[in-house]
Amino acid sequence: MQKVILKITLSGFIAITLFSCAHKNAGNNTLEGTVVTDTGNDSIEDGDDSPHIPQIIMINKSPDRLTNEVKTYTVTLITEGKKVKLEDTEFSIDGKNWQKPSEFQNLAGGKYTFYARNKSNKSLQTRREMYLEPFADVPLPTIPQLNELLKQIANCNDKASDELRKFGKNLPISGVNNIGNIEQLIRDACMNGTVYIVQKIETDKSGNLAVIIINKK
Repeated sequence: MQKVILKITLSGFIAITLFSCAHKNAGNNTLEGTVVTDTGNDSIEDGDDSPHIPQIIMINKSPDRLTNEVKTYTVTLITEGKKVKLEDTEFSIDGKNWQKPSEFQNLAGGKYTFYARNKSNKSLQTRREMYLEPFADVPLPTIPQLNELLKQIANCNDKASDELRKFGKNLPISGVNNIGNIEQLIRDACMNGTVYIVQKIETDKSGNLAVIIINKK
């Protein structure tokens, strides 16, 4: 009688043990399945064949500022071309109407939002904002006015820098090597504390400011 009871007890222990192992293995398989799925998703996102979002890395505008003769801007969007080529990209200025050229013409002053999207997967898109200064009839500066601004800019006066920029950040500057426009002049004067003086101002046929000739003080 004792032998029979012992056999039943051992059989029950073995059955419980087998059930516990099976349940544990089932849990491990579920966990491994989740990990494999996540890895698969990462592989799809990072793969060379997966679609990418075009990145607008630069916005060029012309002219630098509006004049009496030029009343509107031309804006060109520059995108990173390694992951999404230019021919695979579409552009928009309102997010509704799309075009292949990356250039937009006849834009008046104001705030704009520019869009770029992947042509093969239109949901992959990005956008960047830019403010285009409206036309302002800026009177010609005098040489003493400019020299006073340049003196303040050498001390990194932001207000003076903005006052000089209103004539156009890309307005040509000549007379000193490595300085070709107002923005470069401001950067160099502030970084090095150099005071420049204006020797001459030249205008175009319409009387607009054309170039500023400078020298070191």
